[in-house]
Amino acid sequence: MDTYEKARQAGLLKLAQPYDRNKPFPHHITLSNTGEFVAEGIMAESNAGNSSDDRYVNLANKLREIFPAGKKPGYAYTWRDSPSCIVDRLKKFFLKYRPMFDKKGIDYSDEAIIRATKEYVDSFNGNYQYMQLLKYFIWKNKVTGEEVVRGRVVGEVERQSQLAAYLEDNKDKKVSHDWDVELR
Repeated sequence: MDTYEKARQAGLLKLAQPYDRNKPFPHHITLSNTGEFVAEGIMAESNAGNSSDDRYVNLANKLREIFPAGKKPGYAYTWRDSPSCIVDRLKKFFLKYRPMFDKKGIDYSDEAIIRATKEYVDSFNGNYQYMQLLKYFIWKNKVTGEEVVRGRVVGEVERQSQLAAYLEDNKDKKVSHDWDVELR
């Protein structure tokens, strides 16, 4: 079985027309949402801007130190997650945002990322109820219009990154997250 057929059967490809065995390689093929996720993971793991893994590991450890230790109250998830998970998120983050940051002249150095992360955590003033986990602060795939088709969850994937927002938007302004305190 060839790679194309395996990818099609795994649901990684979207076909603009029904599959025809007599014409096994239609011209209108795109990656499905799952296919995009898998491809991004492969590219992040294989290339990631040709930076060494040491950079990602060191940055991941520094970011983990900024977030609170332990589990988020009421959830089974830890604030910091594992170093390997954070390294993976950072690789995907750089793969996705590096071209845009280069084009817009946005500083995405390790120091800028650490500063943005500190600003994010500090903005909650110790009340972390609405704060995202570190892995989601860096990169989150939010599925919208989700439905179950043949036992699989499908929908549009919206990529979100609070880290990117802080790096891009917080050059000149401070964002306050005291709205929940002001409501009391």
